[in-house]
Amino acid sequence: DDGQPARQAAAARRTTLQERAVRRIITPKLALLVVAGTVLVLGAASLPLRGTDLALTIVRSLPEDSEEQRAAAAAATGFSPGILSPTVVVVSEPGITRQRGDLARFQDLLERQPGVAAVVGPREQLTPLVLGAVLSREGDAARFVLVLAQDPLGSTAIDQVGALRDRAPALLERAGLEGATASFAGDTALAEAIVRQTRSDLGRIALAAVLVDLLLLVIYLRALVAPVYLLATSVLALGASLGLTILVFEGLLGHDGVTFYVPFAAAVLLVALGSDYNIFGVGAIWEEARRRPLKEAIVVAVPRSTRAIAAAGLTLAASFGLLALVPLEPFREFAFAMFVGILLDAFVVRSLVVPCLVALVGRRSGWPSRQL
Repeated sequence: DDGQPARQAAAARRTTLQERAVRRIITPKLALLVVAGTVLVLGAASLPLRGTDLALTIVRSLPEDSEEQRAAAAAATGFSPGILSPTVVVVSEPGITRQRGDLARFQDLLERQPGVAAVVGPREQLTPLVLGAVLSREGDAARFVLVLAQDPLGSTAIDQVGALRDRAPALLERAGLEGATASFAGDTALAEAIVRQTRSDLGRIALAAVLVDLLLLVIYLRALVAPVYLLATSVLALGASLGLTILVFEGLLGHDGVTFYVPFAAAVLLVALGSDYNIFGVGAIWEEARRRPLKEAIVVAVPRSTRAIAAAGLTLAASFGLLALVPLEPFREFAFAMFVGILLDAFVVRSLVVPCLVALVGRRSGWPSRQL
């Protein structure tokens, strides 16, 4: 092949240019500027995570021209969005059905709560005959049906039902039903329990995933310092990707919360992919550092590993991005989170921040081993 020498010469020139760029970036002043600027930008992108709203997007996620979506819109226009799935409140106490006046006062209090559009309950029981619809035949329970003013599976309704559950004992006391207990049922109450449990479990699972990834990095790199800041960069990129997802779908598109499992699934995958890139990129630096000074090892290893990481990152980002073609809201949220997260990790964190951090920390990155 007559063009082989020319292609080899061009590849050598590209490598030389990349090595010069890396050598310039890892100078102390510029490396510190890159790390500080990236941390500031990614940290700012993570801020929307503080107000994360989670929802169950069952009907809302369907295409707008679907029969279910059109029927839901018609019901919300004719009645109230909550008519699709009312929330049921059951108040229990022996002999409570005889306290009609107190039950009516409790119903009035429920109607005045935020997010409640209408309430059907014992006040509508006009006949003395107990049919079992709102008052139990045994006399120990009364049922209230709440129609919410918001999408019953949106984050606003979920938060309002959770707050109402917390206020229920005080409302019962104000109505004169001090000894009664209130139980909540319905899709919104179920969604509130799922979201609450998801938030609780997410912290524990995230901690477990971080510890496992940290252990793997410690074993592979035989160091304690480098794994800590490498994992910190992965978490920072993850926070930025989830924060941008929330900003786009809640802030720009006006969605009432993101699907509850999307942050969970994206977090697990992005942390795992970040660990793979860590091992591939930093492993190459560690290998070169056994034969040459650390900064020279960075200059030699980073261009090679960056090309591979960039190619893998583009392929994965495009693959996950194609999920957005599915006309369902959770798929689009997940596709966006993965697309942005992979690109941030591959092109910002691994290509810029990690080489600068390794250069700034120096040989202490390999502590307690002496392999660098």
